[in-house]
Amino acid sequence: MSKYLLLIALAVLLFAIAILNLVRQNMLTMKYALLWLGLSLLTIIALIWPGLLNELSSLFGFVSMSNMLFLIATFVLIMICVSLSVIVSNQTKKIILLIQEVSLLKSKYEQKDLEDED
Repeated sequence: MSKYLLLIALAVLLFAIAILNLVRQNMLTMKYALLWLGLSLLTIIALIWPGLLNELSSLFGFVSMSNMLFLIATFVLIMICVSLSVIVSNQTKKIILLIQEVSLLKSKYEQKDLEDED
C-alpha cells in the first residue's frame, strides 16, 4: 500500500472518529451519522480493493473511473440536498405550529389574568 493510500485511510479514519464524536456530544443524530459512516466504509473498501472502481466503471460503460466517481458524487450530493430540504420543511411546519400554540396559551393566560384582576 502506498503512502498516499495510507494517508487517505488515516484521513477517513479521523473523519469517522470526528463523526462519532459529534454523535457522542449530541450534535449529530445517529440517523444522519450513518450516512457519513457508510461513506467512510465505502471509501475504506475502495482503498482495500483498488481495482473495484475500475471494474465497476468499465462494467457500467464509463470511459474513465473519475467520470463515474463524479456522477456518483453528484447524485449523492443531490440526495443529501433533497433530504435536508425535507428536514427544513418539516422543521418550519413544526415551528409555525409551536408559535401558534404559544400564542394561544399566551392569549388564554392574559385573558385569565385580566379576569383575576377584576
